[in-house]
Amino acid sequence: MPEGSIEVARAAIEAWNRGDREAWLESWDEAAEFHPLRAQLEGRAYRGHDGMRRFMSELDEDWEGVRFEIDDLREAGGQVVGTGRMRARGRASGVELDVPLGLIGTVRAGKIVHARMFSDPGEALDAAGPPASSG
Repeated sequence: MPEGSIEVARAAIEAWNRGDREAWLESWDEAAEFHPLRAQLEGRAYRGHDGMRRFMSELDEDWEGVRFEIDDLREAGGQVVGTGRMRARGRASGVELDVPLGLIGTVRAGKIVHARMFSDPGEALDAAGPPASSG
């Protein structure tokens, strides 16, 4: 995995959490594929920058204050793997969402090319494969 992949992933998460959607979008490759929790429920992915914009728009229809609080971000199986929580508030209902979250992503040439979220952090760790060797 190229050096800096964890930093690219961390910068994307931080951009999202501070509300800088343009910086978040710029962290993705033009041909990236994203499988957020919603996409798994609906059986589809978001592709490319147009797909990422659609993801943001659809998410904003139902939720506000969406934050990804990643406690652990590391390399495993040639990918970036993170575990933490997703927090949000229902736009219409006001219900508070606080769910466990796992994610895996692949970074190439300083851009995210693939990412997938899991509602079970352990599934993200299993999907990524063995941890990177420390030497």
